[in-house]
Amino acid sequence: MQRWRVCLTVGVLACVLVVGASLPACAQEKTAWDHISVFAQGENGPEMEAQFAAVNGLVALGEDAVVPMLSVIGHQNKHVRANVQTALGRIGATDAVEPLIEALADPEADVRGSAAEALGKIADARAVQPLLGQLAKEDEMDQRGAAVGLGWMKAQAAVQPLIALLESESWEVRWRVALALGQIGNPAALAALTPVSEDEHAVVAAAAKWAMGALAGEPDFSGFAANLGGEDAGTVWGSAWAVGVIGGADAVKLLALALTLESETSRQASGVVLQWLGTPEALDALSKAPPPAEEEPAAEAPDEGQPAAEGADEGQPAAEAADEGQPAAEAEPAAEAEEAKEE
Repeated sequence: MQRWRVCLTVGVLACVLVVGASLPACAQEKTAWDHISVFAQGENGPEMEAQFAAVNGLVALGEDAVVPMLSVIGHQNKHVRANVQTALGRIGATDAVEPLIEALADPEADVRGSAAEALGKIADARAVQPLLGQLAKEDEMDQRGAAVGLGWMKAQAAVQPLIALLESESWEVRWRVALALGQIGNPAALAALTPVSEDEHAVVAAAAKWAMGALAGEPDFSGFAANLGGEDAGTVWGSAWAVGVIGGADAVKLLALALTLESETSRQASGVVLQWLGTPEALDALSKAPPPAEEEPAAEAPDEGQPAAEGADEGQPAAEAADEGQPAAEAEPAAEAEEAKEE
């Protein structure tokens, strides 16, 4: 279990010894540190878009970013830990499997969730039993992360435990479980999914409908498409995140279509999830999104001192992404940037 630490120490030491020679490998590592430092900036942390951009930058570096990220996977700042876990998972870094399994015991729920999802991305068989252990816990965040991870791994051993969680009181758990059963692809889940397709929560019902279609070889996105065009902010955000968890070309197309809707909430949610996905196709779709409509200027106040007319939408709350079904909690770094590099 300690082999990864030995290899990590040797790798970091080797780079330190050749700094004076300005070798390309170290230059690459410095670029990785630039991205890592973003997660620890500011009193309240950078904007979500900045965090996603930094994760995407690390993923673009690939294997060259693995050693620096492993060196901070146990960092004191939970936001550093969670974001590097996400990047390690997307890279598919098998050297990270053991430390990620250890991170399932992290005191912070969002870090445990990120670790579970990262293990699902890497899809190493060593993670199946630890993730089943997370799924069996009573903490909703543990169940969320484990369901997503096991679904991405297509872990057949998870089918029955997941079916049991279709009756969870949390709609956030139920939609993840439904998607996981569809992704795993075991026909034994069909009977359990059928009544869930009529779930009282629109996101759960759409997830079950998609999963049933996936089991039949024809994934059905129609429920999500209808939800993304709806007016309820929670349903829109939850559906956007669910489509992101499904991933793939069809998911990107649907999110790209939602970028053209009149609803500001639909556009915002779809844009955030496309950036979170971070694939070339997702980022290309985001770059082609139509610009937001310009707000009409307020009417000038008449000479009598009457105040200018207020805009029709003034006072309407903006949609928030925080807990509306996001697979992993948003990072809100609080430590200084240099802490990540010095740790």
